[in-house]
Amino acid sequence: MKLIDYLHYEDYGHEWYLNILTSRRFSLVEFAVNWNEYTSPEIFPLLLLSIGSRGLVGFTFSWKSFDFLFNCITTCPRQLDKFRTSRNDWMISDANGSDA
Repeated sequence: MKLIDYLHYEDYGHEWYLNILTSRRFSLVEFAVNWNEYTSPEIFPLLLLSIGSRGLVGFTFSWKSFDFLFNCITTCPRQLDKFRTSRNDWMISDANGSDA
């Protein structure tokens, strides 16, 4: 279990993730902020509220290139180690000159 898990990831924009008091199957608080290179075609902002299912309460706000996500007490948190592993594999293959 980790007290704080933080990651900045770049893939067609910038993505910042923050999990507080997290393990493989539980997270007390989960934040994500995305700034994408490609904008969505929606004219109006999007606000989604969620209660139950995989988490106690959460919301997502999205407008044009900006996304913000907040979840409280979720049983299916985002696994940030997978992002770190895929980025390291990509960096190693790029350094070796392969097209993987």
